Amino acid sequence: MAAIEKLAKSFITASREGAKIFLAAVQAEGLIPATLGEAMAVQRAFAESWAEPVAGWKLAIRPDGEAVGAPMFDCVRVDEANAASFPHDGTEGIEVEICFTLSADIPAATAGPLTRTDLIGFIDKVHLGAELLRYRLAEKNQVPFPLFLADRLANHGFVIGPEVDKDIVDVFAGNGENLPQLTVTEGSVSLFDAGVKHPNGDPLAPLVAFANAAFNTGEMLKAGNVVTTGSLCGAIPSTLAGDTHIVLKSVGAFTLSGPRP
Repeated sequence: MAAIEKLAKSFITASREGAKIFLAAVQAEGLIPATLGEAMAVQRAFAESWAEPVAGWKLAIRPDGEAVGAPMFDCVRVDEANAASFPHDGTEGIEVEICFTLSADIPAATAGPLTRTDLIGFIDKVHLGAELLRYRLAEKNQVPFPLFLADRLANHGFVIGPEVDKDIVDVFAGNGENLPQLTVTEGSVSLFDAGVKHPNGDPLAPLVAFANAAFNTGEMLKAGNVVTTGSLCGAIPSTLAGDTHIVLKSVGAFTLSGPRP
């Protein structure tokens, strides 16, 4: 437990001070989590000492099929003009995603298997959103995966964009040829302009997988949380130096900026 708490404290210091943690230093102290369970224990230790409550979850399915999750703390919403200013410095990238807000707590996996249809019943609204990335690790994601997971999969925060038609989930899940075009521009500079798809096809797939995984203790996916399940565009390098316009054609659009003076 001492190693878990020590690594969590290192991430807290790096988060507060904008510092970087080097893989060699973590290796030298023997702090690399040996398992995904230990990595998520580091996340819990971080959350217990952090000043803000968990506001959401970033869920993913690993190539081996195992589902993992990471807590998100700084989540903001767009205003009536579909614009949001993220209040913290340090953003290194953005990922445009389809996200869900939960209407009720999702029970522990031990309560019995939950189907996709079951989980739709726990979703309040579907939104377009943007995950903000910040790497506390100097080597970013080029480290043993449990260490990257312990660092909350590089989550820096999340922007809950405009509510969108729930049918967009089935559009992506159908994995057809008519998937929408995404454009991301910062000022007059194009950062992304292409058709997009969800990495798992179905945006609900990681939620279904995680809800039924042993990691889901019933104390994680809570009513009011936002849940995001994978980037439609990969990680786009960005510091939010200027107004960033995000448009998912025929679905929704919003504008994102960094801290205001």
